[in-house]
Amino acid sequence: MLEIVVKTALVAAAFALLPLLVGQAEHKVMAHMQGRLGPMYAGAFHGWAQLLADGVKFVQKEDVIPRDADRRVFKLAPAVALVPYLLVLLVIPVGPDGQVAIELGLGVFFALAVMGVGVIGAIMAGWASANKYSLLGGMRVAAQLMSYELPMVFAASSVAMAAGTLSLPGIVGEWRWWWLPWQAV
Repeated sequence: MLEIVVKTALVAAAFALLPLLVGQAEHKVMAHMQGRLGPMYAGAFHGWAQLLADGVKFVQKEDVIPRDADRRVFKLAPAVALVPYLLVLLVIPVGPDGQVAIELGLGVFFALAVMGVGVIGAIMAGWASANKYSLLGGMRVAAQLMSYELPMVFAASSVAMAAGTLSLPGIVGEWRWWWLPWQAV
């Protein structure tokens, strides 16, 4: 049990840290492109403090909820959109040995099913805002996310058939280089 908790904590830490690193890299690239000084020199060593300044700015932002909104659903929607992607990280193989936090024999099905739940968060946010344009925006986001589901299922099922298993670590263990050109077709 302790091992699962530690692995889950490590996955959550990676999920929290990696976007910070990507955001820092994006700040640097955009600062170079736009000639902005803040992201380049804040904190002396190539702008390391800009990331902290952005974090402080984000924490201070006001939480705006529309007047006629269903407050509970509106506040719950971001969690419904985010939690499925955190859960998927538990079954995604990491490292050269394909280690996972939780080994499921049907890992491909679990990953595809859980990622499909994230679409509901967009619909909830649009519906709960009590605004027809927000609802249309939420429906558009949901339609876009659902349009990615079928190609993702085809790609995952093709790899699972080639590996002969639905276990994600099993697929990693069976992977062959010639699957890449085969998948392109």
